[in-house]
Amino acid sequence: MKQTRSRLTLALAGAAAVVSLAACAGSGGDSDSADADGSSGGRAAVAATRDAPEAGDLGTLSKQESAADADPAAGAPASPGQQDEATTPAVISTGTVSLEDKDVARTRLEVRKIVDRFRGSVSEQETVTGDKGEVASARLVLRVPAAQFDEVVTALEDVATLTDSSTSSEDVTGEVVDVEARIRAQRKSVERIETLLARAETIEQVVAVETQLARRQADLDALVSRQKWLADQTGMSTVSVYIQQPAQKDDDGDDDKGGFLGGLERGWDAFVDGLGGAALVLGFALPWLIVLALLGAPLAWALRRRAGRRPAGPTAPTDPTPPPTSPPAAATP
Repeated sequence: MKQTRSRLTLALAGAAAVVSLAACAGSGGDSDSADADGSSGGRAAVAATRDAPEAGDLGTLSKQESAADADPAAGAPASPGQQDEATTPAVISTGTVSLEDKDVARTRLEVRKIVDRFRGSVSEQETVTGDKGEVASARLVLRVPAAQFDEVVTALEDVATLTDSSTSSEDVTGEVVDVEARIRAQRKSVERIETLLARAETIEQVVAVETQLARRQADLDALVSRQKWLADQTGMSTVSVYIQQPAQKDDDGDDDKGGFLGGLERGWDAFVDGLGGAALVLGFALPWLIVLALLGAPLAWALRRRAGRRPAGPTAPTDPTPPPTSPPAAATP
């Protein structure tokens, strides 16, 4: 019995020794592996430590850009003058003025004088001439200061006979402020991408960052162009001016008149037209008549003179004896 207990004790002790040796061997193996890979692991750790801010920046940038796309004003801090810009109204004003005048050229000149007086410009001009070479109609597109838009329209309406005038205004104050906020957010986004591009080391990183930079730069350029267009439209208003001669009297309407007055008017018109036609024929024939007169007068004079020089022919002899007379008839009882 005592021998059995001794053997069991020895077996347990041996097993404990084996477990201890295995644990020591495992620890030693791990230490050896760590020592063997110490240089490569250190380099990886250094690279991970160095690249950790870049990865963090990319993640933060993606979140910020997503928020900026959803709400551009959220990514841009409010500037001190932003509230002042919001209270300044931005309005796009356009107008159309139609005029009538027999002398279209004179009216066009007066319109240009008004433009010069208000320090505006003529961006477009179109002129149509009539059969006689006179200016029959004209179209001008004017660019005038927005602050004096109403004054310019009023001055244009008094140049000639006004046939139509219309104006319209669009308030774009909210859009102007929104574009300003988007531009500020987009510029900060481009600056962050440029910082990441300077810290990129591999080709994959450079290509990825440059792709993002190109897209954000294109968005920024589009916003800047929109901002310039809004500034131009709100700073200078557009007015289109149409000038034409009065409509001609309709001849067909005159033919519908009846009665004595209608016949008298048509007869007078026919008489005037006849006189005009006769004058036209006379004017056409008069030069020929003058030429014929100049050529025919010497010819007629020569013929008359030649006829005067021609000798007279012999005359028949006359009998002095009177012709016999018949006796008177006898009277019947």
